[in-house]
Amino acid sequence: MKNNLRINQVEPLLTNSDILAVNKYLKSGGWLTEHNVTKTFENNIAHFVNRKFATAVPNGTIAIYLSLLAAGLGKNDKVAVPNLTMIATINAVLWAGAKPVLVDVDESLCMSPEKLRSIKNLKAVIYVPLNGRTKNGIEISKFCKEKSILLIEDSAHALGSKYFNGKKCGSLGDISIFSFTPHKLITTGQGGMILCDKKSIYNNLQKIKTFNRKKDKQDWHEGFGLNFKITDIQSSLGISQLNRIDEIIKNKLKIFNLYKKINSNKYKLGTYSDYELPWFFEIFSNNKKDTDELFYLLKSNNIEARYFYPALSKQKYLNKVLKTDLNYSEKIFQRLLWLPSSNGLSKKEQTLIVDIINSV
Repeated sequence: MKNNLRINQVEPLLTNSDILAVNKYLKSGGWLTEHNVTKTFENNIAHFVNRKFATAVPNGTIAIYLSLLAAGLGKNDKVAVPNLTMIATINAVLWAGAKPVLVDVDESLCMSPEKLRSIKNLKAVIYVPLNGRTKNGIEISKFCKEKSILLIEDSAHALGSKYFNGKKCGSLGDISIFSFTPHKLITTGQGGMILCDKKSIYNNLQKIKTFNRKKDKQDWHEGFGLNFKITDIQSSLGISQLNRIDEIIKNKLKIFNLYKKINSNKYKLGTYSDYELPWFFEIFSNNKKDTDELFYLLKSNNIEARYFYPALSKQKYLNKVLKTDLNYSEKIFQRLLWLPSSNGLSKKEQTLIVDIINSV
């Protein structure tokens, strides 16, 4: 029987407590822009991942860009970027004037330490715990420390995930970033966060994102700066969502466990360690033809899936970017599809999706 009710690949989950939190702020007389509520949100995120400092920004792309600037990176500095990641990761490097170097991933879909070691004169590495996977992160962190290379952890996907040693995503390396767009684990509509432990980096971030004013409410400036503040409205929503993060994580894992009922010769659900939290639920096919077949089968049943990120090296405008051998990442992305992954996905909807896949 054909499903007539659309199932989105992802949608935000907002509760009455979220609505009440935003409504309470709007009635408070606050000036809407970034102020005390945002400071509370920053502190709460920093505490959750055990970082000393956090600063909120409009989105994850800006978070990476400002991380590079605050650490003093710029023109022609080599920055390693995994070949499988959202386009924002490399665009932020280009925006900062640095020189990205594409690095292949391994079976974990995360940056290959072996390929990383082959690059000379690196100034920074952006490690991405892609889709909540954290393999190689600790190894790459040790490599960066040994070589005095700046490590930025792009954990846009990975709030709630951990490394094998119990360290939370958001606390690896010199600087970490989160994204709070509508399809992330918690959302503020748009928004991002930069986290670090060095006061000097934090101070640089605060200066750059607030026009580098010499003093608040005055128009003398100590140097270059921009406006990358968010709003207390967004932060009130973020605080509300973060307050129930344990419940959100528990429900994500419940959905993942139901998807484990997929039993097909053509399609295999991605696997995760106990300490990793999937952001989206991906499925591996045998080849691109099978990936397309499932995409259109789900679509014909009014179920939205999403193709995996193309390898960055396949984007035409990036064809002159420096790169390592990218054999694995340039093939594997064609075999991956993201299934519906909303935290509000019902058991009935999931069962339908699993039954359709198993029927192939």
